[in-house]
Parts: sequence; structure tokens; C-alpha cells
Amino acid sequence: MKPVLGVLGGLGPLASADFLSSIYDYNLTGVEQHSPSVILYSDPTFPDRTEIFRAGRDRELLALTEAALDRLCNMGITKIVIACITLHHLVPQFRPELRGKLISLPEIIISRLGEARQRHLLITSSGTRSTRIFENQTGWAGVAPYAIWPDEADQQLIHERIYHEIKANAPVEPFVSLLEDLCAKYEVTSVVAGCTDIHRVTRHLYLNGGKQRKFSVLDPLQIIAQHYRKFVDEQVQYSRVAVRQQ
Repeated sequence: MKPVLGVLGGLGPLASADFLSSIYDYNLTGVEQHSPSVILYSDPTFPDRTEIFRAGRDRELLALTEAALDRLCNMGITKIVIACITLHHLVPQFRPELRGKLISLPEIIISRLGEARQRHLLITSSGTRSTRIFENQTGWAGVAPYAIWPDEADQQLIHERIYHEIKANAPVEPFVSLLEDLCAKYEVTSVVAGCTDIHRVTRHLYLNGGKQRKFSVLDPLQIIAQHYRKFVDEQVQYSRVAVRQQ
């Protein structure tokens, strides 16, 4: 049977919609019927992940997340992408059958940091930062020297701009300028899209040819879109997928 990717989206909705578009940007073939099959379950009513983890309401969010993933599984999906990195904080608590279908965005990032072996600035929500999602991943110690965290003031600024610009469908270009300024400040030429909302920036750069930007983006959603068939083939573990810088 043809593999089907299930995407838990709506977290925010614009980013997961852009991810769906990115999959087809890279994978439309001459025959429409041979193109990827993707089921996007977009539910923006999910409570804010940063706020709910700070309030200690993990079990409530776990129940909502597993119920949404069960709906996707009931539609015959092969693999799952959760289009919210902060929500990966719950992954160790998932039932084994759900964990087995998951394509882990943090693990993709860690794998690519290990391949690139150069300094990247981590652009995340404050929820991802405070729950230490990356630091709790297997393999983090080996790539930690290549991960640069913004200082407290810049982290707050990034979080606010994600919420009030990227999530709010404001023009992307001012956020691109912010990333350029941050790269200059921290003396890096690459950023990690440690928040899936940053995929809106990645796709903007892709559609505009990069416009000679001074930085590149390590974006796990972009990597999955580029290498879609390898990631959704249930005979291939995503940790073994050879993904190289495009």
C-alpha cells in the first residue's frame, strides 16, 4: 500500500499548512496520482503549549494529543509528524505504538547538527527552551558545542516575535531581518528552526530564492519535505535516513 504521512498541525495552523505546501513543492511528479498522500489534522484549539507546561497541566495535554494521534492512525497513516516542537516534551509518555510511528523533529535536528559540525543559533519558543527538549534527547551531548542559545533578553524577544508576527500572519520579512541581526550578534551563519512556526520563514526564503541572505536555516520540516519518500517508508527508520545539506 502507498505510504501516508499524518501531520498533527494547527500548532500554529499557518506553519503546518506551509509544511503541506512544502511537501508538494518538492514532490509533485509528472503524474499527479504518484504524488505524496498526506493527511493534515489541523486543530488550532489545542491550548498554548508553553503556558500549559508552565502550569503543570501535562496530563491534560497528553490526553488531547494522544486522542488526535489516534484519529490520524485510524485513517491509515504510515508515519506521523507533530508540527510543534514544544509538544515533543510529551513524547516519552506516548503509548509505544504512537512513538513507533513518530518522526521526531528534535532528533532530526540533532542528527543534522552532528553532520554539519558548525555553530548554529537555536531559535525556539520559550516553552521549548524551558522544558529542555533538546537537552533531554539522546545524542545531545555530542552536538551541544554546535548549539548556541540566545541570552535571556533575546529569547524573550524571539518568543514574542514568533507569537505576534509569525503566528499572527504578519509579513515574514521583518522576522528575517531579526534573524540576520541575531546571526551577526552571535557570530553564526546558520540558525536552527527549533520552533515549527519558523517553517514560514524557511518557505518564504525558498520561494524567494534566498535573496542572498547571510544565514541558512536547519529546518526539520524542510528536511522531511525534501526527503519525503525516505521518511515515510515504514521500512526505513528516520534516524538512518541520509540527509545532506541542499
